[in-house]
Amino acid sequence: MSKPRYRWWKFARNMIRDYPSLRKELEDIQQQSVVASMSGMPRGGGAGRSSEMAALRQLEDPDDQQCYEAVARALEITRLRTDGKERLRLIELMYWGKKPMTIGKAAYKIHVSDRTAAEWHRVFVRLVGACYGFRVK
Repeated sequence: MSKPRYRWWKFARNMIRDYPSLRKELEDIQQQSVVASMSGMPRGGGAGRSSEMAALRQLEDPDDQQCYEAVARALEITRLRTDGKERLRLIELMYWGKKPMTIGKAAYKIHVSDRTAAEWHRVFVRLVGACYGFRVK
């Protein structure tokens, strides 16, 4: 049985790698100002709707926003699984650690077999691709 080769596979893995930086960028954009805006003009303060405006802000690049949302959705779907905590730990070790690990090292760290870790990884990358809008078989 051969493995299907998806053209988007590397792109999906890069989306996963970029997720922490995109999340931080989005949090910085959505940070609500705690300093009142003072101006000499009547109704020029604009402090009344600052929390609503912060919630509506998105990343500047629509592609970055779509990548962020795809990974965030995949993380939420994975989190809801019965073994979601272990799966997310695997992804965290492989992509977001100070020194990213191989599948084998990450599997050893969370006490699962290499084969199980590889399957969890494949499922997660496919899920990210599906959440982004790629056709996944």
